Amino acid sequence: MTEMFDKTCRTLVVGLGETGLSVARFLSRQGVPVAIVDSREQPPGLERLRAELPADVALFLGEFNAGAFERAEQIVVSPGVSMGEPEIVAAVARQVPVTGDIELFAQTATAPVIAVTGSNGKSTVVTLLGAMARRAALDVRVGGNIGIPALDLIEAEEPDLYVLELSSFQLETLHSLRPRAAVVLNVSPDHMDRYQDLQAYAAAKQSIF
Repeated sequence: MTEMFDKTCRTLVVGLGETGLSVARFLSRQGVPVAIVDSREQPPGLERLRAELPADVALFLGEFNAGAFERAEQIVVSPGVSMGEPEIVAAVARQVPVTGDIELFAQTATAPVIAVTGSNGKSTVVTLLGAMARRAALDVRVGGNIGIPALDLIEAEEPDLYVLELSSFQLETLHSLRPRAAVVLNVSPDHMDRYQDLQAYAAAKQSIF
């Protein structure tokens, strides 16, 4: 059973970069109490984070801050961070809800979604689908693992259609998305530093259905 995201809980965002920044921005706009950790001293997006978010957002850089993980009531993991990190494994063992940006998107957006994954060709197919939708006079927003992070696509007025490129990492924490259409273009050995074998990688891709 999917656990719905609780906007009143202390939420830890793990990992910055484009996706982590979009998550922090999305949650902060909704008044969710947010803290952020990143194992890097100077992660990408740091200056934008400081410029865009309230000064009271706690930020822990360098080695993962154990206290931040222990205080978290729910965790949002950026796709660049492995679910096998000891701090995340320990949080799961404590039954702390752990999710990702696409799951937050799925629990928020209401317009139809076309979702695309695969080892190769995702960006090309997503770009073409977006162009075809525009040609058909649809209001379409394209993003996810390409271009604009999924949460940044959400506005007060929904489009006719979302077209999302999804990586295997994003699919690992996805449970609620019910796309109008979904496709796995292909699967070949990739990201073997994150997956035990090709079967585990393929299983992550299959989560799109």
